[in-house]
Amino acid sequence: AMAQEERALKSFMYENLYLHSEQVTTAQRASHVIAKLFAAYSGDTSLMPDQWRMSLPASEPATSRHIADFIAGMTDRYAMDQYAAIYGSRPEGLSNV
Repeated sequence: AMAQEERALKSFMYENLYLHSEQVTTAQRASHVIAKLFAAYSGDTSLMPDQWRMSLPASEPATSRHIADFIAGMTDRYAMDQYAAIYGSRPEGLSNV
């Protein structure tokens, strides 16, 4: 009985939350922000804070991993602020972050 209830709950969660069209769209927008931040930092490491830039490894794949770790440690708000500072505007559709 418990397994059947668990399956029903999982089904509900996937249908109404995880795979809901609004959630999927928001996740795609957030993914775009992360990709743009990665491209910006990869193209111009001076955009990174001094502490992160000074410890940046000189060769790949360590350089990319370091940039990815920097982005992964960002709060949502900090990522949005960084995006706005780099690109001149906040990303569309993520205003509640």
